[in-house]
Amino acid sequence: MTISSKSLSKVVIMLILVSFNLNVSMIDGQVAPQPIVIVVTMRNKLNDLDLQIRCDNVKTHDVEQSTRNRIVYNCSFSWYPGIHRFNIYDEIRDDPACHQQCNWNIKETGPCRVPDIGAPKCYPWEI
Repeated sequence: MTISSKSLSKVVIMLILVSFNLNVSMIDGQVAPQPIVIVVTMRNKLNDLDLQIRCDNVKTHDVEQSTRNRIVYNCSFSWYPGIHRFNIYDEIRDDPACHQQCNWNIKETGPCRVPDIGAPKCYPWEI
């Protein structure tokens, strides 16, 4: 998925995650996975620059909890003159902080997760 935003200051990506280890329920005696919806909102806070975003779903094996996969969405953010990468949603990092609604400001120095209450938490770009 690739998104471009200059005039739009807000980009919303809805991540629908299906995992056999998340929210299971019984249907006719069988275990069926229930989709988990995670809404990630990214606001372009670059100074009048065109921001392009491309995100990919990556599931990584969590060694500490070997019975399940850890859900990670990795994105590339590009504007002139370069490209930066960041895991815009990492289940272990973000679920305790924002559960199913994560808000981010995208800045030149890195992305900042904006909570409903309290100060934003900023991260450096991944290299």
